[in-house]
Amino acid sequence: MDFDQKTSKPVIFYVGVSLELYLHAMPSDVLVQWDEAFKLWTKELSEAADISFAKLCFTDDDVAKVVAMAERSRPDAIVLSAVSYTPSSLICPALEKLGIPVIIWNTQFAERIMPDFSRNDLNLNHTVQGIQDITNVLYRRQVKYSIVSGHWQDLRCREFLKCELNAVKAANAAGNIHVLELGGKFKGMGDFEYDPDMLERVWGVKSSSIDPEKFIADSAALPENEVAMEIAADSDKFMISDTLTRSVFSDAVRRKIVLRRMLKEKKANAFTMNFSSLYHIRNFGQLPFYAINTLMAEGMGYAGEGDVMRAALMRQCYELCGDANFTEIYTVDFARNLMLMSHMQECNINIAGGKEKRKLFHKEFWMENISGYPGMFFTSEPGDYTVVSITPTPGENNMRLISFEGTVPELPVLDKYDVPYWLLRPDTPAEMLLDRYSLAGGAHHLSAVPGRKSREFARLAFWLGFEFSDLDS
Repeated sequence: MDFDQKTSKPVIFYVGVSLELYLHAMPSDVLVQWDEAFKLWTKELSEAADISFAKLCFTDDDVAKVVAMAERSRPDAIVLSAVSYTPSSLICPALEKLGIPVIIWNTQFAERIMPDFSRNDLNLNHTVQGIQDITNVLYRRQVKYSIVSGHWQDLRCREFLKCELNAVKAANAAGNIHVLELGGKFKGMGDFEYDPDMLERVWGVKSSSIDPEKFIADSAALPENEVAMEIAADSDKFMISDTLTRSVFSDAVRRKIVLRRMLKEKKANAFTMNFSSLYHIRNFGQLPFYAINTLMAEGMGYAGEGDVMRAALMRQCYELCGDANFTEIYTVDFARNLMLMSHMQECNINIAGGKEKRKLFHKEFWMENISGYPGMFFTSEPGDYTVVSITPTPGENNMRLISFEGTVPELPVLDKYDVPYWLLRPDTPAEMLLDRYSLAGGAHHLSAVPGRKSREFARLAFWLGFEFSDLDS
């Protein structure tokens, strides 16, 4: 199963608005220029979104057509622009009725007021007043909207608009996040506790459990040819040590295939595993670390030890940013302002770059009744990262997103540290950052995405209705 949806654009309706009176009062050449401007804006907007319907509206009948289409197809968002002054009563009742996220692209045709500015120039560029009429009414009626203002050819404006569209799409996808649990929750880790009803009501996230015995039986029952095909495909992803036997590798791949299949059958896209309960199961075999690390690279959300909330967060990160990783702040180098980001074995192989950076070898687990498994060793390519976590707010009636940014510098590899890791230099000094993180309620599990994306997470929080805390500001 391919969990990855990062290549698809948000699906939107693009609606232009004006005043019915202008159909009769304005010169025909002005109407033509308005229409041409709307077409240009539509073309520009199509770089960031899949525009399934676009219409320039002057009348109630025009708006009624938009409503009829939107009720049938339910786009991710309605993007609204004014080509002239427009009264709020033309469009606001429809937006309130539809309940679809509204993004107002507040733009105009001209970038500057030139010395020869004329009444005709004003006719082509008086959009601001109508937008303010509309936003005032939306605000008073508590219709959720956002606004991006700027010239339609300005790169910064277009980037803000793209960020907003992606955030809406990711927020809409929250209702499709489904986490599978294997082994329940790690006893005593209170930051994993949550109210499932609240999580579904506030965020849309669902969870269900996998039967460990079925997981073991299904893995053993896979046809050998199916396993061999997966091994052949995966062998090109790693530098494989002679210490790793075919049987151990085969067992790991079996568990990968079965986990992928179970996720697909249950229409799930995230997973969490509690190793501390699985070792009690007789003949459980190896923990599915190999499956986790390779399926994360395909888009599966993950968090360790039965942490449903942060497994869901990682899948939400994929929806927003296209790739993500599970991590913890394991220890700190205060002298160099570095944090060691790691876990037992779980880490998205995508961070490592090419095959030659990923080592696969036989590794024993430190608890009895758990078999040896394909261990991995790699570290992150240098670059920028944004790290996020999520927590229920006090009172357990909402969620809070927390983010900070930093850089993975070029450093010597820690050859004696035999699990995947990465060293992050946070923008905010580590001691200050750790204080802020704990005071904001951050949990000990986090997700990370490549690039500087705190702005995107702020907009995601807005559309989800969550609190947001940027620890770098």
